[in-house]
Amino acid sequence: MAKEAQRRFLESFLRTYEAGDFERMWEFYSPDCDYAVLDRFGLEKTTERYQKFMRDFLAAFPDLHHTIEKVVVDDDELWALYTVAGTHLGSLRGMEPTGRQVRYAIVGMYTVHDQLITRADFVSDDLRMMRQLGYA
Repeated sequence: MAKEAQRRFLESFLRTYEAGDFERMWEFYSPDCDYAVLDRFGLEKTTERYQKFMRDFLAAFPDLHHTIEKVVVDDDELWALYTVAGTHLGSLRGMEPTGRQVRYAIVGMYTVHDQLITRADFVSDDLRMMRQLGYA
């Protein structure tokens, strides 16, 4: 898929997530998607666990917004640098809401085949987020 098409796909996916349209969001994923990001958190790599992971994060930051800074495409591989911003209004990983705003970087790494995400991974600047929330 060409870079501009991949960027549009990514933008549509992110806006769907930010809107909390989870029914539509799951349509972006292959039924056998590898949720590699869950390994980093020591979580079972199942669709159900990933769905909970994504719902919990959006519940913690209901005004979440991604700004795409850079996109790199190589065949079916898509890497994106985002700036993420939101207000901590819900519980997150045992941390009670602080009402504080956060802004930090995430690198999303996806494999996209036939307009479906077949592998989802990302690395985020959690230390920066935790500092902004007053936990580090």
